[in-house]
Amino acid sequence: MLEKQYPKEVMLKDGREVTLKTTDSGDREALIEFYKDLPAEDRWFIKEDPTKAEVIDAWVINHAEKRAFCVLALYGSRIVAHAALLLRPEGGRRHVGRLRIVLAEDFRNDRLGTWMVFDLVRRAMELGLEKLRADFVVGIEDSAIEALRKLDFFKEGLLRDYVQGPDGRYHDYQIMIKHLHGEWGDF
Repeated sequence: MLEKQYPKEVMLKDGREVTLKTTDSGDREALIEFYKDLPAEDRWFIKEDPTKAEVIDAWVINHAEKRAFCVLALYGSRIVAHAALLLRPEGGRRHVGRLRIVLAEDFRNDRLGTWMVFDLVRRAMELGLEKLRADFVVGIEDSAIEALRKLDFFKEGLLRDYVQGPDGRYHDYQIMIKHLHGEWGDF
């Protein structure tokens, strides 16, 4: 299983080494700080407020109870990214997982997000999922949309003027899907 492959080191484009590890309860305070350190414009569209301890606690519990698979990227002792594969272990849509990836501003456009997506795709394949879904706010997360497009995610839907920003302006909401294959060679 993928969790046994952690922690592991990955090399970024600029030569920095980052450690990827799975989330545990000891990461609570560092995760809260990671989200608090993000500019407000980088987190207003996250469905839950990750600067609140109870939200982070729920995310850690979801990982422990296999309702999510969460990966952190550490640069030294600093969390620089948080990624999650959100699962529905019971009920409908068990064949679909959702991705959520957030990177610190100074670690974007350096392939860290790509490393994390690869890990979550591999985990989804191990779990037998058939599809992955990722949702984005158009005009805010355009670089992430483009990055996932290069990894064979495609635009499945667009909800026009669906998300209202803190400034009162409306943004389109794009849903992207990736069909998973049984083998890495099919990626």
